[in-house]
Amino acid sequence: MWLVGRELHRIIDLHADIPADIVKRRAIGEHQVLERYHLHKLRQGFVAALIVPIWVESPYKPAAALKRGLQIADSLLEDLEESHSFRLVKTHNELLDAEAEGKIGLILGAEGGEFIEDDLGLLRTFYRLGLRCFGLVWNERNLIADGVDHTDDDRGLTEFGSQVIEELDRLRIILDLAHTTPKSFWDAVEVSKRPLIVSHTLTCKYLASNIKDTFHRTRPDDQLKAVASSGGIVGIYEVNMTGPSDIAKVPNLETYCDHIEYAVKVAGPEHVGLGPDFYDYFIEDLHSRPPYSFALVKGLENHSKLGAVAAELSRRGLSNEEIRMITRENFVRVFKDIVG
Repeated sequence: MWLVGRELHRIIDLHADIPADIVKRRAIGEHQVLERYHLHKLRQGFVAALIVPIWVESPYKPAAALKRGLQIADSLLEDLEESHSFRLVKTHNELLDAEAEGKIGLILGAEGGEFIEDDLGLLRTFYRLGLRCFGLVWNERNLIADGVDHTDDDRGLTEFGSQVIEELDRLRIILDLAHTTPKSFWDAVEVSKRPLIVSHTLTCKYLASNIKDTFHRTRPDDQLKAVASSGGIVGIYEVNMTGPSDIAKVPNLETYCDHIEYAVKVAGPEHVGLGPDFYDYFIEDLHSRPPYSFALVKGLENHSKLGAVAAELSRRGLSNEEIRMITRENFVRVFKDIVG
């Protein structure tokens, strides 16, 4: 818990790609990846729980997406079996129990629905494995909706995508609209009957006029307000990326908190969270993606620095109650409302 004045703040991270690290390391024979590589940083950053998504790498899509999704889920669950400090969380009570036990709660998510193919039965199967948050897309187009790579030829939500959202609502799985194109976003808003989240995004406040609203996962004000109106949460993420054109990026902790402050202004403190999307543990892979280059965010390089966000927000005048909402309470409320 992060101490601000006399207040203690536990933090819930709405998006952490830790399963991608686990499956890679376990494939070469390593064990206890959570304990050996992530526990110390998470403890230093006062992290109480995280949404950890299944993200299927592009070379596996679409033909091998199901197999790869199962491999990633298996690697995570196997690593959890070897851990004494983490717990898979599937209900609100289990989230609170994990905190009471001093364990870090992991909520299984999805970043792109390719691994359910065109079959709602597979969605139900992953639910039985513990899936409680479902992001429709990554950057690509799939059978459900369009990711941001298709902003220029945006077809929106498919008929199957509407069925997926209806089943998510029935199963009480959180719908995550990160990475969606504008039409996919608004189509999903029309179909879903529960609070929505965008687990990791930036606001559009600092974008140049020639950059699309959704470029590299940024959200305009009307989308922030729509998430708030649903009762949901917008998670602010960080990326320090340069490329061939102007890109919305976060060079340092101060800029990250600028985006949080702006989201609070537009959506209200009850509808903002933290989804930093740390990439310190796979930055070497990012370096192989020309023409883009990546650097760590100064002052917010990894999970161990996450508590500094609370201190910076306090320095800017946010109240302890507002900081508690942003760092933990907003997500706990939504998790209880949807998952139960």
